[in-house]
Amino acid sequence: MNKILLALSLVASAAAHAQLDRSIRPTAAPARSPTIAQYQKFQLQNGLTVLLVEDHKLPRLSLSLTMDVGQVLEGEKSGTVGILGDLISEGTKNYSKEALDEKVDFIGARLSTSGTGVSAGGLSKYAEDLFALSAEVAQRPILPQAGFDKIKERTLSGLKSQKDDAAAIQAGIFNARAFGKNHPSGELTTESTVANVTLKDCKKAYMLYWKPNIGVLTIVGDIDLDRAKALAEAHYGAWKGTFTKKASFAAPAELSGIQVQVANRPSSVQSNIQIGNTIELPIGHPDLEALRVMNEVLGAGSAGRLFRNLREDKAFTYGAYSSFGTSRYTTVMEASAEVRNAVTDSAVEQFIYEINRIRTEAVTDEEIRSAKNNLAGGFGRSLERPETVANMAGNTLLYGLPSDYFNGYLKRLEAVTIQDVQRVAQKYWKADRLLISVVGKAADIAKPLQRLGYPVSYVDFEGNPTEAPKFDEVSPDLSAKDVVSSALKAMGGLDRLNALKKVNWVQEASIMGITIKTEVMFTAPSTMIQRQTSPMGASETRFEGDKVSVTQNGQPKDLSPEEQAAMMADRFLIDEMGLLERSDLKLQTTKADVEGEACYALEVPQAEGDPVVKFYSIASGLRIRESRSQEGPEGKKVVNVDFSDYREVGGIKFPHASKLPLQPGMDLMFKTTLLEVE
Repeated sequence: MNKILLALSLVASAAAHAQLDRSIRPTAAPARSPTIAQYQKFQLQNGLTVLLVEDHKLPRLSLSLTMDVGQVLEGEKSGTVGILGDLISEGTKNYSKEALDEKVDFIGARLSTSGTGVSAGGLSKYAEDLFALSAEVAQRPILPQAGFDKIKERTLSGLKSQKDDAAAIQAGIFNARAFGKNHPSGELTTESTVANVTLKDCKKAYMLYWKPNIGVLTIVGDIDLDRAKALAEAHYGAWKGTFTKKASFAAPAELSGIQVQVANRPSSVQSNIQIGNTIELPIGHPDLEALRVMNEVLGAGSAGRLFRNLREDKAFTYGAYSSFGTSRYTTVMEASAEVRNAVTDSAVEQFIYEINRIRTEAVTDEEIRSAKNNLAGGFGRSLERPETVANMAGNTLLYGLPSDYFNGYLKRLEAVTIQDVQRVAQKYWKADRLLISVVGKAADIAKPLQRLGYPVSYVDFEGNPTEAPKFDEVSPDLSAKDVVSSALKAMGGLDRLNALKKVNWVQEASIMGITIKTEVMFTAPSTMIQRQTSPMGASETRFEGDKVSVTQNGQPKDLSPEEQAAMMADRFLIDEMGLLERSDLKLQTTKADVEGEACYALEVPQAEGDPVVKFYSIASGLRIRESRSQEGPEGKKVVNVDFSDYREVGGIKFPHASKLPLQPGMDLMFKTTLLEVE
């Protein structure tokens, strides 16, 4: 049912002149010393610090104003600064929101804001405009009520969507446990805290944090010192106000031993795992380059040990990685992956194995050489971006680094030894004080995790301690076919469904001014046409008996035998009529929870990839969700399509609304506009 919607979710070398002995590794050239432009610094009388990095290679200019407010704890009104960040660009004393956007567009510039900063960039011939626009937004925002209401509603919608995003849940609960919920890095922004935020709170935050004496204006690009001084003074010199004192927070206490926390997400078909500990690592620390090399070997990318172990060797996941933060404040060292439920405990074992291995065994010459090459290459490429140079200038000031600190990066990197890698692995990976955080279906993963021998506790999606879930077992007398039969009965009965002669079903969804239209035309006994149209083009899938064909923008698409077979398995107008013929369905042994509604979860094997899981309301018998694994730029994720607003047409109940999440806070909602049944 609703096939078109479901389809959306799936939506060297040159020859040498002489013989080479390739068994001999070429000798590495001496580490280069890149020449990164030094910043020039001056200060306005109001205390605003200005950093200038001249770069006249291209006629472009970027400005970045940052308020150094330190760490902020918002408590019961967490989310205030985030809302303020969007609200600042909703108009100023001299420009409405529309006029501001038009002016930015007219000069082909970019302008973005956050709760503690504003940035602008464009062609250097518009330097005056870039300074004026950034200063206008920073100093004279009107913070309108209408804009606040819109942004708050959008924020709440995004938070609601995140409840269905295991990665978003994991990010919150991991930090809440690692830092504590009363620490700036551990507090969570939730629907309840955002509900507490008022426009007055945003105005108060602006008045508190947006002061020139803690501001740093970084200028990078095609401009000289005299003009930069003149423009900074003209547009920022009259800004007044003084920030008094940054708040200070104690470093979080370390864990006592290895601890496991589980957030139960009954609808999960895979587990989101994050393992790590807190560290102290400011930029400029002498261990930094060695730690980068260690992390590159362990899991920074597809060449890392974690990736090769958990994906290539064990096939537990589409990707496993590690990373670490740098900050003036406490940050984390972590490793993560999303794995199948059945191998959650085994994956945790392999993470701990690799963490211990890099602490106790020396890395190889080949590993350290490859890691250095990758890091050096990435460093060189990053210098092509103005924001990288701007960050380097800002960090040089913020961390009190020598003026040539970043110019010496490659030499420091090349000096890292195998012994250095093992030393920092032992220092920063606290293998006996790890937090193992898992978001997943506790009914499938709880007992296997307990066998690892570590204490297991449970938290809700906001990091609050909870009791271990009581698993509601499905009766062993209930079969997958029983669930399918109940669904067919709830829709109107198999006799009525078999009597269908014609169905014409049209749905539409609009997003960002774009309308997507889907049509399903069924004619008994076995002809069905699925058509999708949008401004991006049109596609059509046609089932006629045992044949299937696809056209895209009027052109036929070649289908492999495997593709044809997969499509034919999904050829039914009413999915459950096809499921009734299958003998390979698996009914999960515990009941699932979908938005508070108890469901049976039915796994439908696919020719390739993970099973599709269909969730049937126990109360109504109707299918209310379908979960599919989908490979994306950041690896595999689960996409949920929700079905609702069932209405009877021609004696059959059809869902008149279907929701597909595109990203947090943005859903594609299809609504039925025409449904004719004979």
